[in-house]
Amino acid sequence: ITSIPFPYTDEDIEKNSGKLIYYESSRGCPFRCSYCLSSTTHSVRFRDMDVVKEELMFFVRHNVRIVKFVDRTFNADRKRTCELVKFLIDNAKNTTFHFEVAADLINDELVELFKTAPEGLFQLEIGVQSTNPKTIKEIHRVMDFEKVSKIVRRIQNKGNVHEHLDLIAGLPYEDVESFAHSFDDVYALKPEQLQLGFLKVLKGSFMQEHQKEYGIVHKAHPPYEVLYTKWISYEDVLRLKGVEEMVEVYYNSRQFTNTMEELEKEYDSAFDMYDRLAAYYEENDYNSVQHKRSARYEILLNYVRKYHKEKEDLFREV
Repeated sequence: ITSIPFPYTDEDIEKNSGKLIYYESSRGCPFRCSYCLSSTTHSVRFRDMDVVKEELMFFVRHNVRIVKFVDRTFNADRKRTCELVKFLIDNAKNTTFHFEVAADLINDELVELFKTAPEGLFQLEIGVQSTNPKTIKEIHRVMDFEKVSKIVRRIQNKGNVHEHLDLIAGLPYEDVESFAHSFDDVYALKPEQLQLGFLKVLKGSFMQEHQKEYGIVHKAHPPYEVLYTKWISYEDVLRLKGVEEMVEVYYNSRQFTNTMEELEKEYDSAFDMYDRLAAYYEENDYNSVQHKRSARYEILLNYVRKYHKEKEDLFREV
C-alpha cells in the first residue's frame, strides 16, 4: 500500500478549499462483518508511518477543514494509533481528523491521549450497528455494548472529541421493535451525531450470499440498499426513513437541543418520539417541502400544540 502514489496536489486542495478530503492510511480490516467487503480480505495493510506523517502534514499546511480517514478500523493497531494521534495533537492546528474506530479496541492510553487533544481536532465514528445480541452474532461482529458505552462516556467526559455513533436498519433478526431498542440504547449515550443507515447488500459479501435465507430484497442498482427482509417490511423501512429524517433535522443539526431534551421527558422511548414526529410530518405532507430552520421550529411548536397543549408555554420558553 505504501507504493501507491499520494493522490493530492497543491492545485487539488486549492480547488476544493473548505471541502472534506478523504485519506487512506491502511486497507483491510481485522473484523469479518458480513455486510462489508473488507470481510473478504484476510489482512490489514498499513501505509509506512513516516509516509503517513508526511502526507498528513500536507493537509495541515494547507489548512484543510476536515480529513476523513477511510481506513475501515483506524485503531486496528493500538500502538500505531497512539503514535499517530499524538503526532496530530503535536502538529495539527486548523484541521479536523475523522476516524472510524472500534470502541472495543480503545485502550486507556488512547483515552488519555484524546483528553489532551484540542477541541475539534478529532471526530470518532463508532459503528454500533445493533444492540441485539442475536443480530450481532449473525453479522459476525464482536461487540460488547456495555464496554462500548463505558468507553464512549469516558471520552465524552472531557467534551473535546466529537463522537458519531452508527446504527444499521435491515439487519438479520432486527424487526422494528428490536431496532427501536437498539436506537434507544445508542441515543441514551447522547453522541454528537446519531447516524441511522440502511443495509447495503454489496456484491461478493457474506450478506449477499445469504440474502435468500434472510428474505432480503434490495435495490437493483448501487448502493443496493435494502427494501425489506424476513423481519422488516417495506412499509417499516419507509417508516424508519422518516425517523432518520427527523433525527437529522432535530438531533444531528444541534439546532434544537434544549427543545428535544425537554420533549424526551414526554415519552418512554426516544425512538417513539422521533417516530411520532415523523408520522406528524407525513400526515401534514411536510416532507415534500424544503424547510428553513425557522419553519422547523414552527412545525415543532405546532406538534407540541397538538399533542402536549398544556405545555405549550414551557416549550415556547425552552
